[in-house]
Amino acid sequence: MFYQQALKPDQLAQILPHVSECFITIEGHFINKEYRVAVYKYDHEYFLLTDHRVFREISRTRSHQEGDENLVLPYIEEALEENKYHLIDKSYLFLELGTLSKMAAKNAIDIHYYEFID
Repeated sequence: MFYQQALKPDQLAQILPHVSECFITIEGHFINKEYRVAVYKYDHEYFLLTDHRVFREISRTRSHQEGDENLVLPYIEEALEENKYHLIDKSYLFLELGTLSKMAAKNAIDIHYYEFID
């Protein structure tokens, strides 16, 4: 089962250290650039997914606050199996969230956080 919620960058930074498995999409609309990031956290590893199909498929779950994890996990697993990811350091993600927190006042930033619970 998953639970989804929209968060601000600083809220996400407070939650991440306390969960073992989650999925995050971050989309920002800046003056000169569109910003789209998908990160999957499993235990203490962070996977930056580079498969853009994840955004298309995950958009179908945006209207659900909770649901079956099989609506989300297959797309993540597919990206991992096809090696469409980069392992990133936790500090890099937290640096990015800090930067986005400062930019959120002037830019539209959407963060969707999916927590997986057995």
